Amino acid sequence: MKKWVCLFFLVQAALTGCSFGEQGGKVPDSEYYFYHIDETKTELVPVAYTPSKETTEAMLQDFMKLLNGKEHGEDDISLLPEGVEIVTHSVHDGVLNLDFSKEYLQMDAAREVLARAGVVKTFSQLSDIGYVKFQVDGKPFLDSNKKPIGIMNEESFLESSGKDLNSYQTADVVLYFASEDGERLISEERKVYFPSNVTLETVVVEQLLKGPKEAGNPTMPSTTKIVSVTTMDKVCYVNLNRSFLEEPLPLREELPVYSIVNSLIDTCRVEKVQLSIDGVTDITYGEQMDLDQSYKKNEELIDQTR
Repeated sequence: MKKWVCLFFLVQAALTGCSFGEQGGKVPDSEYYFYHIDETKTELVPVAYTPSKETTEAMLQDFMKLLNGKEHGEDDISLLPEGVEIVTHSVHDGVLNLDFSKEYLQMDAAREVLARAGVVKTFSQLSDIGYVKFQVDGKPFLDSNKKPIGIMNEESFLESSGKDLNSYQTADVVLYFASEDGERLISEERKVYFPSNVTLETVVVEQLLKGPKEAGNPTMPSTTKIVSVTTMDKVCYVNLNRSFLEEPLPLREELPVYSIVNSLIDTCRVEKVQLSIDGVTDITYGEQMDLDQSYKKNEELIDQTR
């Protein structure tokens, strides 16, 4: 399905998506960093950190204090929200075990992934820490499939740091739009070129927003904007603005949601998709599509006659 080719072009458009590194501005020059979340809640912001003692134990204690103290910049947000703390920690065979308070589970999905990425990237800088493992209230932290997240390091998270901006790649994507009568989904294949620091998941949602090039109708209002697209543990979290919710198209209710879900699952290495509106998942799309759950591909909605 996916064929990756490296091309080189001049970037001429702004890049959209959720990143685990500072986009646009220059990253401060430092050997070590601490991370905040930017004010849009879509990006990690690195802040230069100078340890008082360059030992694992001293830096470990520093990072713990910064995290639990809700340290943040003037326009940025702390990694851990109020009420969430690291209760205990231990290190065994290069694995840092962090046990968070039960309030950690109350974070919305997009914020949690950013917070987790920031915590892992922060502690992965320590020479004696190879991996980080999360627990919540003394129990292993589970993914959306109710399986333990397991150990993580910096490479566990997709990177979009603004480097190699002239490097492009190509992929064949499968997109699902609405049939002419608005009752079924019809597929359209297209080849897309995109910057190497933008995730394929983001590209798929962007292409859906552009609408069909062949037959069929759009499944999202033209005013819909991407707030963020994040992938973790084979679940893609798509955060859109309120236009998606408040300006519905005259289609079968399930089509807009499954247009996104089916397109991402067919094109990307994800198994489920969860949508949110401006970071909020406790919302119902239409009368029955609850956004506080993740969705799998729906084959029954696809028009198989084409």
